[in-house]
Amino acid sequence: MKGSWVRVLGILMMGGLVAAGCGDDVKPDDGLLPRPPAGEGEQFTMTTRIEAGQEVEHCQFVTAPDHDMWIYRDEVRFTAGSHHFLLYETPYTSIPTQKEDGTVVDTSGVFDCSDGATNGWRVSKLVGGSQNGDGDSALMFPEGVGMQVHANAVLLMNAHYVNATDEAVEPEVAINLYTRKAESIRQRGDILFLYNPLIKAAANADSRARWRCPVNSDITIVNMQSHMHRRGIGYAAMVTGQAPFYENGEWENVPVKQFPDGLEVKAGSTLDYYCDYRNQEARDVYQGPRTTDEMCMLIASFYPADPQTANCLDTDDRIAGEWVGNGTATCAETLTCIQAASQSGAKGLEPFTDCMVKAAPAVSAESSAVFRCLLTADGDPAVACRATMDACQAK
Repeated sequence: MKGSWVRVLGILMMGGLVAAGCGDDVKPDDGLLPRPPAGEGEQFTMTTRIEAGQEVEHCQFVTAPDHDMWIYRDEVRFTAGSHHFLLYETPYTSIPTQKEDGTVVDTSGVFDCSDGATNGWRVSKLVGGSQNGDGDSALMFPEGVGMQVHANAVLLMNAHYVNATDEAVEPEVAINLYTRKAESIRQRGDILFLYNPLIKAAANADSRARWRCPVNSDITIVNMQSHMHRRGIGYAAMVTGQAPFYENGEWENVPVKQFPDGLEVKAGSTLDYYCDYRNQEARDVYQGPRTTDEMCMLIASFYPADPQTANCLDTDDRIAGEWVGNGTATCAETLTCIQAASQSGAKGLEPFTDCMVKAAPAVSAESSAVFRCLLTADGDPAVACRATMDACQAK
């Protein structure tokens, strides 16, 4: 089973973000976005058609130029109808025509990917994007730092659209990738892309989703932004044991905070962040990609690059986060709940989320450890996770 949880989480994380918060749309004038000057970057664009009353995700594969790009900044613009945009680098050597499971897809142009941008497609990393049609983007590095995009890399463009009108629209998206010369790069940059998959905004109530992720090497954060859906009323991010370095009470028009001198975070530290929700609906709302779902993310440019820290993974590429519950259940009670959820045959994360949010904050380390082990164990979880379960039973 090794790696199976990571694949599931990748679909949730990378496909889900695109369906998140909305921003201000912009109208094109002489062009949606001027191209970077020759030799200083590249532009990629996508235009599609969305029928009346639809909420969809569309994707398009494009090929990077025949030389490595060292990106230090991105810039995004999108017109009315677009809701969010992301760009990924993939490991493909040519544009694929079928998913990993063999499903044939016409990828000669724009195609529907409403089942999740990376559901069935492999991606290597997030390269850029924005939730604001004319605002700050995700990527920004100081002198000497750049994110490498390999020569001839296949890139995946992904946009989420909500057309609430009674007429079809043809939204446009454009992204500029501004580059530096390879000889000027002293450090590789990356994007923190932390997605909490265990969220429950209880019906007619206020609630919180909190997650902690390990920092595996010394890093410097350059900028940071939160990400929630419309039930989000509060957000804070901090290094565990320290005061918050980012706070925000808005789910849309989200501010991107810059750290001009860089925010240093040491190896062995923990990035700790939470989202507060006010759900006025008569139903529980869980994590997911649609506007009817919720999200809680931490997105930030940082250097030097560290894929494990960037995605809250351990050195075996397994999920490494610690979920902080809001309830009173002991770890032993939480374990019983998780085992019952596993045996119920229910699909998805909702039954496990119910268990984890009921756990007492004091047992977050033990309950998270046993949850991670049971879902990613090689072979028989009862054997592989025995020590972890014993530690949980004692709590």
